[in-house]
Amino acid sequence: MAFTQATAPIGLRTSELLSADNSNPERHIVVATLRNAAPRLGLSASVISTLDAMLSCLAPKRNHHTVFASNATLTFRRNGISDRTIRRHAAILKEIGLLERRDSPNRKRFTKHNSLEGTALRFGFDLSPLFARLHEIAAMAAEVLREQEQIDYMRAKIRAAVNASLANNPNDNTALNIFRILRRKLSLQECEQILTDLAVTEVEAEATDDQNSNLTTTMTASDGHFVRHHHKSNKEHIDKEKIALKKEPPLTSSHAPITIPELLSACPEAAEFSLRKIETVHDVVAHARTLAPMIGITSQNYEAAHERLGALRAATTVWAIMQFHDKIKAVGAYFRSITTGSKSEGFSPEKLIRRLATAQNYAT
Repeated sequence: MAFTQATAPIGLRTSELLSADNSNPERHIVVATLRNAAPRLGLSASVISTLDAMLSCLAPKRNHHTVFASNATLTFRRNGISDRTIRRHAAILKEIGLLERRDSPNRKRFTKHNSLEGTALRFGFDLSPLFARLHEIAAMAAEVLREQEQIDYMRAKIRAAVNASLANNPNDNTALNIFRILRRKLSLQECEQILTDLAVTEVEAEATDDQNSNLTTTMTASDGHFVRHHHKSNKEHIDKEKIALKKEPPLTSSHAPITIPELLSACPEAAEFSLRKIETVHDVVAHARTLAPMIGITSQNYEAAHERLGALRAATTVWAIMQFHDKIKAVGAYFRSITTGSKSEGFSPEKLIRRLATAQNYAT
């Protein structure tokens, strides 16, 4: 690739370079996002591994997304799976809309250049549809993680309710049967149905304390508790984050105010991945929840940062890390360290955003 790039005529470069360093996230981020979104896309782990092998054949800096590797090369990178399996996985990826096959007359994969016209014919596996849908897939991944978090919460709630029922009646067959059902993988709808059918008083959920959040709003006692997940409660439950976001305050800290335009200017990498225009604080937080799984931040780590820093400050931290994530060996571990771990003492997302803004101004 280095030789070809050094000797090819300038006219052959018909479009701007695409690169994991500027336009596209790195391969491991793409694969991690696909794994999280797999339930929505209908992708198996084996097919994702084959797609990972295809992505590994793309040059870091390129002006196309076409894989020219032979089936033999892909088979080798997939630890010896059969050629037939490669073809079957390619067909699945095409059917889902993540890949386009461009076959040459002899079924070989190659590029044919026309130096006079400055054009090229590329025959191979074109992964452009995957990169075009990456924003959509990232949103799916975030949705799956949020749903799984809610399922885990509800399963714990069901267990607590069943335990309360068994404490009153140890021979309650319905409660014992629910314990057996919980051994299986349950959907959100199934969990909701189980909670609906339980003839016990709802288990009370403790409101989370978010004193450090810049988005918190003082509520009176009549406003009830802030509970994020609830079912068939007679109390009025209000989502603290949504209520706070309605006011759409400026991005502020006690020392250094940060506006949304300043955030967008300091973190253009994060802004580029947004499906819609970022105009409100709600947009900032929602987009951060989409970005987090893309760069390797787990739902648990994000929620822990949310609890400690508040909704907005946790979100802006994700935005900032997105700007230089390619320089971090383990993004998830780094995020946990600065938000809730050993380096969290004195950490200020506002200062980090300001340094990035200065770097952007210096670069321009």
